[in-house]
Amino acid sequence: MAGDPSSLRLVGAILLTAVGAMTLFFVRRNEKLEWNERLAAHFLCWAFIIKGFGGISGNYAIQWFEDGNTEGGSPFWFYLAGTLTSDYVFEMLFMALAFVFPIPILRKIEHLKIAYGLIIALTTLRYVMFVLGIPLHTIIDMYGLYYLVCGLIWCTIYVKFRLLDDDAAKESSANIANVAGLLFIFVAGHHLLNWAGLVFRADYFLYIEMMGNLSGRAADYWWQALSTFTIATGLFILGTEIYQATRGDTSPLLYISLAYFVVGLIGYTVLAGSNSSAVWWKTGGDSLQATWITLTNSMHFTMIRPIIGVYIMLRYGLFDTTDEMKPKAKLMVIILIVIATSALLELIQAILPLNEMFTAVLLGVLVAFGIGWEEKSFDKLTNASKHMREGLDVRWFPDFTISKHTFTMIDRSMAIMLVFVAALSLLVWQTDVFYDWAMRQQ
Repeated sequence: MAGDPSSLRLVGAILLTAVGAMTLFFVRRNEKLEWNERLAAHFLCWAFIIKGFGGISGNYAIQWFEDGNTEGGSPFWFYLAGTLTSDYVFEMLFMALAFVFPIPILRKIEHLKIAYGLIIALTTLRYVMFVLGIPLHTIIDMYGLYYLVCGLIWCTIYVKFRLLDDDAAKESSANIANVAGLLFIFVAGHHLLNWAGLVFRADYFLYIEMMGNLSGRAADYWWQALSTFTIATGLFILGTEIYQATRGDTSPLLYISLAYFVVGLIGYTVLAGSNSSAVWWKTGGDSLQATWITLTNSMHFTMIRPIIGVYIMLRYGLFDTTDEMKPKAKLMVIILIVIATSALLELIQAILPLNEMFTAVLLGVLVAFGIGWEEKSFDKLTNASKHMREGLDVRWFPDFTISKHTFTMIDRSMAIMLVFVAALSLLVWQTDVFYDWAMRQQ
């Protein structure tokens, strides 16, 4: 093995957690946000934190699994439970986000309450099934449903505003379309990397098993159907961007989406005909396939997601960047640069056998360059246009009144959920619920 992939996974998880925690600090102090933007900002921050926690748990679960230590009482089951149960919260937050951002798709506050109630009910059902020891990732809990919900909503919003011919609202509509497209890539970018496997019916796509023997055939088919849907949605977005480019209207989303599909095509030549499964956690190793997965699938989770998250937060004004808060915001960016640089070097070390002294020196050089580049880029990014309402019909933005107390309760509830996830994972570990079920499947 050229390097330890666990370090990459761990640094990536820490990076995502840091992004969430730091941006939440600025979100809470931004008094200029509209109600839907404030909701979105809180949901995004906590989704990052929760996913970071799940990533840390997932890293240790993979380590215990690769060491072959999955017997009853093994910490593997604690970390596995932490990974899965945190994913439930992550999915809940992103489905809630899709209903309100970049534009609210529900017209009345009562409708929003009903939608959120259904999301909470689904999440509760998943946790009840988990405690009862019902098999992991059955079709009943509809794991991954957020790909369908978010894909349908954001693709619809993207198409509507990307093709909107209104000179007065051109800038706002472009911003809305870009945010919708970026959020979709954030959620489903790793599926887009498998598009060639779907089109050419390669084994690495057709025989994906979410959890190996722990996921049933129906659940695997469900997951494959969701992956197919997200790929089709991504191809539709790419096609729309190409069409707009032929009309002289290009956007950064064209190059981002095209990059994912080009990488996916190259990946077909690497993975087709091998026994590799294109899942993010199968990283490291000496084989070309393992190296490729490290460079693509794992890269999406560990580095691309935090970058997209920070970009949306900064570019579209979701947290306070007033003169008073800018020094603190720049400090946040510097910290993130250091963590991201560490993740990049871990990625390189997972591929190439580099001396630790050499990578330490390289880290210092990259950090120095990043800090020097940070101030100019930060100012350029935060001063860029970020309007998403100017020139648009007010009917797109229903005016709901949401008290500050509500946002305080969201933050407290999410903090409690973190504790709950940890406690539930401990319960699953100590009772051997899923270990006993796994043994019955043998």
